[in-house]
Amino acid sequence: MYRYMIVLGLALLSFHSALAVSKDSMNISFQSEGYTLKGKLVVPQNTETKVPAIIFLIGSGGNSSYAKDYKKFIDFFLESPMEKEDIAFLYFDKRGVGESEGKWQNTDFEQRAEDAKNAAAYLQSLPQIDAEKIYVVGHSQGGWIVQICLAKYPEYFAGGISMAGPTFNVKKQLINDYQSAFICNKEMTPEKALKKARRRVYRDLTIVSILPLQEDWKQLKVIRKFDPKKYLLNIEKPLLLLFAENDRLVNPSWSMEHLEMLYPEGAPGFISHYIAAGENHSFKTSPLCYIGPWGELKFSAKTRDVIQRWFDDHI
Repeated sequence: MYRYMIVLGLALLSFHSALAVSKDSMNISFQSEGYTLKGKLVVPQNTETKVPAIIFLIGSGGNSSYAKDYKKFIDFFLESPMEKEDIAFLYFDKRGVGESEGKWQNTDFEQRAEDAKNAAAYLQSLPQIDAEKIYVVGHSQGGWIVQICLAKYPEYFAGGISMAGPTFNVKKQLINDYQSAFICNKEMTPEKALKKARRRVYRDLTIVSILPLQEDWKQLKVIRKFDPKKYLLNIEKPLLLLFAENDRLVNPSWSMEHLEMLYPEGAPGFISHYIAAGENHSFKTSPLCYIGPWGELKFSAKTRDVIQRWFDDHI
């Protein structure tokens, strides 16, 4: 019996290997506006035709690395569901994170989008990549960057997915964050929490505009006036906006309201959206005011399937 199980296990492993596409993973670097940015390229082996590629953009902060914070996220939502596909992936750390040069706290969103464009240009220089099929996916702050990329650099990107990227401005996102914290931690009503959140954000923005001592404050001073409106209105490439029902940082109702304000007669057909029921900012199943170990929460297979279907339709 034991011998039979070994044989069966080897057979299943061989079957899985036959289905999965063999891929090479290599460290890469590229130049962007005077900085060397470093990351990783995952590319199918022995392809006879040029392959599409997906660039992933990380979120906010100085510790948000594709290789650490986003490792499980990337594997679950991108690499594992597409292991049978001839698709390349490019990940890179933003300026000042990991081994990438520069200072993340001094980098605005347009500069981040320019770095993503230069990552796409690097891919276009590779003989095995289909230059017409480079897509961009970003999470949280990276979702904002996706919106800029599609609007400013349509010659580099065939489409993109904004995962928990707001359709509203930075100031409102800060208010959103504080309101959720007051609701969950102080047990305030949404109305009372919103009023207090607005006062707190006014205070914070005043402080960072005068004396931004911490790195997070320096970054906020740089990005505090950002509004994605003009970019969302100028996108002409396929865009999937993913929101989560229980996202404490990006209220999906606020995002949909802003989208409807931009397109009162309805968004164009190439802009689609999906609101993940019962999920949080990381697209894990969770209530809004979750209390417990974050490591026990599971990524959503439903949202993963939505992403997979979108790529099936567009690649």
